[in-house]
Amino acid sequence: MYKHTAEALVYATHTDCAIESLSARIGKYCGAIRHLETGRILDFGEGKAIIRSTEGALLFRVSARDILTFYGIQALLQGSLSVIATFPGEAVEWRPVYSAPLDSTLDPMRG
Repeated sequence: MYKHTAEALVYATHTDCAIESLSARIGKYCGAIRHLETGRILDFGEGKAIIRSTEGALLFRVSARDILTFYGIQALLQGSLSVIATFPGEAVEWRPVYSAPLDSTLDPMRG
């Protein structure tokens, strides 16, 4: 289980295209990308990021075993947001996640 986890919601149009653009841009920095029905899981070895499409927004979730990997993945995502948005990356509000989702068996971030 990962020690550090946070989520952010970013409003965007054309979320499917945004996920494709982000995956292409970030893909060269991660070990593997798994495709989900509504998003992608980016595996960085000691940490993971998930990008999910919701109605009119993208949900980002970053989890990592150590704080350096956690902030590294978070910075990479924020820096890549210029591909899909016209606001500065500092405008993204990351919220810590302290507990597992209601149905942790459906959470692709576990493990």
